[in-house]
Amino acid sequence: RGGSVLRDLLRALEVLELLCVNLLLSPWRKEIRSLKTFTGNFVYYIQSVLPDDIVKTILEKIGYIATTATEFSLVKKRNNEETKQTAFEIFLARIECETILEMTNEEKHGNLEKTLQKRIQMHQHHGDKDKEDQIPQREDAENLESKENSKTSLCLPTQQNSSTNSDTSFEDAGNLKIK
Repeated sequence: RGGSVLRDLLRALEVLELLCVNLLLSPWRKEIRSLKTFTGNFVYYIQSVLPDDIVKTILEKIGYIATTATEFSLVKKRNNEETKQTAFEIFLARIECETILEMTNEEKHGNLEKTLQKRIQMHQHHGDKDKEDQIPQREDAENLESKENSKTSLCLPTQQNSSTNSDTSFEDAGNLKIK
């Protein structure tokens, strides 16, 4: 049963992602400006899988407002960046669902609970590894910065000397009369 629920969630995310893409690519189209909640895609793929409050929140993030009990409309100027961000988050959630389904299918018994636990452990392990990787990078950056400062301090006297020489040569050049 867990696999079928995950496939249903995957399909709901695909429909929401498609809605975001259509909204970004052609917001002027009449069928994009209004979203009916009694259409087949909405009823079978979104409403049957996601709770109403989550659906409403997602649709509001991409610019839709509930105008009636059965319709969402674009009534205000929407934020393109927020729509893009929401579309990207939906895309990431869809990819995560696909990955979990693939991992479940690869196992002999296909236990979704075990797959989810493995996935969580992988994320935690990668998070710890990222933290470990960041510490040496900071130290390397600090060492590099101190080396650059020492190189700069070595170069500074020669630059100052050359600039004072160039100042006198400009003064001398200004005193010369052009024939």
